[in-house]
Amino acid sequence: MPSSKQKKILLLIAWIFATLLLYICFREIDLEQTWHNIKQVHPLWLFLGIAGHFLIFIFWAKQWIIFLPEKVFVTFKEMFKINALMSTAMNTLPFPGGHAFGVFLLAKKEGVGHSAALSVMSLDQLTEGIAKLTVLLIVSWLTPLPPLIKKGILGLIVVILIFTSILLYFAFRFHDYKNIRTDSNKTLKERAIDFVSRWGQQLEGLRNIQTFCYGVILAYGMKLGEASAIWSIQKGFGVDLPIWSILLILAALNLTTIIPLAPGNIGVYEATVFFIYQHLGIGPEQAIALALIQHLCFLLPLA
Repeated sequence: MPSSKQKKILLLIAWIFATLLLYICFREIDLEQTWHNIKQVHPLWLFLGIAGHFLIFIFWAKQWIIFLPEKVFVTFKEMFKINALMSTAMNTLPFPGGHAFGVFLLAKKEGVGHSAALSVMSLDQLTEGIAKLTVLLIVSWLTPLPPLIKKGILGLIVVILIFTSILLYFAFRFHDYKNIRTDSNKTLKERAIDFVSRWGQQLEGLRNIQTFCYGVILAYGMKLGEASAIWSIQKGFGVDLPIWSILLILAALNLTTIIPLAPGNIGVYEATVFFIYQHLGIGPEQAIALALIQHLCFLLPLA
């Protein structure tokens, strides 16, 4: 685990990187014109943009519920709260603090435990990766992609294949695992083996093809909510672009925010959206206005 000093250094580097990206975006922009563009957006479109991102939490909570082991139950209200707090932590703490916080919150629920909570998080990340890859492949089919995004697709395919192979191995290797020893005199190695074995045994959602497919569909639902928010914001600014432009923005964000930078990917998010809109021929003032409002609509549901 990184020391407190190392964490501060990493956070400082992230802040410098984010500040540099914001400087690149704003250095040649007429801020008065940007503010004028923002003021022209109708509140209804902003509301729809926020609602699209809010949908993510509904699909997310449902996905985590179905990925729980069969004998474990958490209400939708409790799971919604866990996901909302975890998302807030993910947008506040350095990576992977938010993910660890989500596992901790779920593990504290009665009858869950850390191994089951980690199994849910593992399946969440796998389906999230599949949904991201699907968006990227659809975009690559519809329009030529910048070389950087093409490399990102190849990298994501490799990561998903490796991660899937690992999960499948543990899910089927320990599907009938039963902990015989319950004494407290286990060595550290024995406790680690027991935890990993229970984690694999509780990957029930991966062994049940119907449950896993349902989880993937819910992951697609989250992407649909995010895409609808991007579309709403484009309409609010009166931007008329092909439908694939929404997927291109979503795909680029999926790559640049794979490892979240605290707080809230500020700088990285704006720079990604800004450069994609510039690539699509939108003027710099309108492009940065779109990026700022889109990120605001992403962060507001957390409140």
